[in-house]
Amino acid sequence: MKFYGQISFLSTLLTFYSLVVGSCIDLTVSVSSTDGVANTQVVLKEDGNTKISLSKDITNENPDYQIFKEKGYELTIYHVEKKWTLSTPKYFSGRRTLTQDITYCDDSKENCWWIYQDSYCFFKN
Repeated sequence: MKFYGQISFLSTLLTFYSLVVGSCIDLTVSVSSTDGVANTQVVLKEDGNTKISLSKDITNENPDYQIFKEKGYELTIYHVEKKWTLSTPKYFSGRRTLTQDITYCDDSKENCWWIYQDSYCFFKN
């Protein structure tokens, strides 16, 4: 019961922070490799509003990173490092770590899917 109260308080505090003094970015990155074709899908939301929702066939692109641009936002995914950065608008410097949530491969290990996520709340000037 005490643990639930702590989580509820923390959730309330984060909600207050994002509504009153800051903003929150939520990022989901889905990567798949099926039959030799590699794809990346990104969904970036700011305060619940979708800012980037794009998919790319990355088979013939640089395997280390991809850049996604939409609605004035520029997101770079660094696959090898499992990190990301949001260059435009300039909300933070440096790279944030993606947390791997799901990995699934079929029995042959030739077709695999990975899902990564991260959330970041910050103060807007």
